[in-house]
Amino acid sequence: MPPLGMIKPISLRLRHAEILAQARAALGRGREQELKQAHNARVMDRARGIVAQVQEQDRQRRCAKLAALKALAACRTAFGSMRASTSSEIDRERWRERQDMVEAVLMEIVEKKSR
Repeated sequence: MPPLGMIKPISLRLRHAEILAQARAALGRGREQELKQAHNARVMDRARGIVAQVQEQDRQRRCAKLAALKALAACRTAFGSMRASTSSEIDRERWRERQDMVEAVLMEIVEKKSR
């Protein structure tokens, strides 16, 4: 018996495998094949779902990157126009600082790796 505070580990995988083996044996030969096919179909459906989910996430990352690139181009145009419309060098410097901050965030999105 384990000391107090210690829990004896159990293996659910072995119990699960034993239960499945007993259930298959009880069903007989004809139903066992049907059970295996149903299990394989569930596994394949789950795998297809996972693949579809990953593909959708990759598509969304590509869309985010494209949107960030478009926003970066628009940002440069807008900030350039703001600097051109200002006569004060101090204001131009402030607009440059703000542009740098916005561009830094957009570049993080553009350069982010997929997974």
